[in-house]
Amino acid sequence: MTKERGEKQRALWGDFISNPTRTIEWFGGVNYDNLEKVLGKIKKFLTEDPMGEIHLMVNSYGGATGIGMNFYDAMRSVYKPRLTTIGSGDVDSSGIIVFLAGSKRYLTKNTTLLLHLAGRTFGADKRFSTADMENILKEDKLKDYQYACVVSDGTLGRYSPEKILEMMTRNTVLTSEEAVAMGLAHKVLE
Repeated sequence: MTKERGEKQRALWGDFISNPTRTIEWFGGVNYDNLEKVLGKIKKFLTEDPMGEIHLMVNSYGGATGIGMNFYDAMRSVYKPRLTTIGSGDVDSSGIIVFLAGSKRYLTKNTTLLLHLAGRTFGADKRFSTADMENILKEDKLKDYQYACVVSDGTLGRYSPEKILEMMTRNTVLTSEEAVAMGLAHKVLE
């Protein structure tokens, strides 16, 4: 990163980004490519400085819940970096799980977050038995509950998993201010 770019980034994000060269972007879907890219960079940063703060910019329309959970669990239970997440633009669906992996979480003022129930897309030529459909439904309901538990934890229990599931059923869109009020983020950046 050039000195000029680093100064612009510090001016934009303020003092909380102590080292802009340790900033990673998760832009786009919650998919294996982004998971592999971001985890690789985080592991590299941890090798260089295990105690240094890492910043993750998140702008995501979401994707596979299991991939989001993998990232969340890796950050919270396995690697345990000093991770600060900054949500900007859209932080939707499984993108919220990626965002919640940070121990410090910030949102830009124009960020929105979308909570909704799991869904599936099927190819035109796929056939599923009733047993297949029952297993898909069972897995999706389990993923919905796991998702609701992670979001509930992000609110420090102010919102129960059942309340989060209600919000998901209604396809709830949150402003950055509403997300801070719920406890999902610590601050809206000016």
